[in-house]
Amino acid sequence: MSKLIHSWGNSSNKYIEAKEDLNINDLVLTYGNLNSYGDAGIPLGKYGYKSTNHKLDPGFYSSSITIEDFVHENNKILYGIPGKSNVTLGGAVASDVHGKDSYWAGNFNNNLESIQIQLSNKDILVCDAKVNSEIFYSTIAGYGLTGSILGIKFKENNTPYSNYFLSQTKKGTGIETLMKCFTKEKDTYTVAWIDLLGNKSNWILETSTIIRPGNNLDKIIQKSNTKELNFSLGFIGNNTFNTMRLINNTYFNLKKENEKIKNFSDIFYPIGFINNSKNIANKRQIVQIQFSLPKKYETHLVELVNLLIYKQKPILCSLKRLSKSSNNFNLSFTQNGWTVAVDFPKKYFNFNSIRHFYKKLIEFEGKIYLAKDSTMNESEFKSMYSNFDKWEKIVKKIDPDNIFQSELSNRLGLKKW
Repeated sequence: MSKLIHSWGNSSNKYIEAKEDLNINDLVLTYGNLNSYGDAGIPLGKYGYKSTNHKLDPGFYSSSITIEDFVHENNKILYGIPGKSNVTLGGAVASDVHGKDSYWAGNFNNNLESIQIQLSNKDILVCDAKVNSEIFYSTIAGYGLTGSILGIKFKENNTPYSNYFLSQTKKGTGIETLMKCFTKEKDTYTVAWIDLLGNKSNWILETSTIIRPGNNLDKIIQKSNTKELNFSLGFIGNNTFNTMRLINNTYFNLKKENEKIKNFSDIFYPIGFINNSKNIANKRQIVQIQFSLPKKYETHLVELVNLLIYKQKPILCSLKRLSKSSNNFNLSFTQNGWTVAVDFPKKYFNFNSIRHFYKKLIEFEGKIYLAKDSTMNESEFKSMYSNFDKWEKIVKKIDPDNIFQSELSNRLGLKKW
């Protein structure tokens, strides 16, 4: 059956034939809930593989389960929970997602004990750090290009399960000042909003700490409301008559420095009407550029942000602190340093000026997050990812016929054998 699929940012879309079994010898890609902003989840060929019903080894969870459902049903908080509630476990592994806890907890890969994967020759393997380790490490942040992730087995972690967090809000001016406010404290979740349209780079920092169980508060984690609008107020994101700048300034001035108790969904899934950038972009189409910058080059962060927004119309900007990647065999963008994510309306995105930003980012050993990318070219990608040859060598052995391909892998030349 033909089905139209599209990226979350609505920048990529395609009609595909959805398959439930890996029984074809054509290009295919396993996809989940299509939360990638760009084309990482869009199959290159005409087939898409929706993995749902497979017999799994004991202790494994289906890759099609969402992170929110896993947390809700198992009373466990995972490392690296991203900002969308319906990200699947398989998608989280394939993109090695990160969250507000990345500074102390690392990425999603730190949850993993083993994965169950089906290769292009239809073999089903269990992989971990010791058994089939190359497949294990190259599949994490491998963007579905190594095979079809069927199941995930998790390690135990010591993060307490709670629905309540003490959230502290702080305000200030200047990105350099903001960076000094991040601290590496366990069980904390930290993110900053930055106004890129004003002259002062006003910012709001939210740091939330788990309130441990036993506080007589309701411990049931409520599921979030993931319903999205189907219309947009594009003139806001276009900054017509300085509308977006006025909104940013008003938001900053009205926000109070305080402490509040917030629930799980408010901390992990904060996307609402205003901070869902699609709601204020023409045709609900956005381009997001998210990059990482090593700590040794952090003094150049402001320079990079200014270059990124040159001749652009930034809608939303966030800043988080990252920790180093756990291995060098995959396409994770994580480094010990910083990550900035900026949303732009696609209609007005300047594809020429972004080339200058990429050139400077490469100079400072920065990387673009592939789960969000829709604008890089092959040369830029391969200049950023110096470990690509290692990943390519492994994947070439397990998918010699290039069965698993995406629009992203084609655009960036990830599987050219």
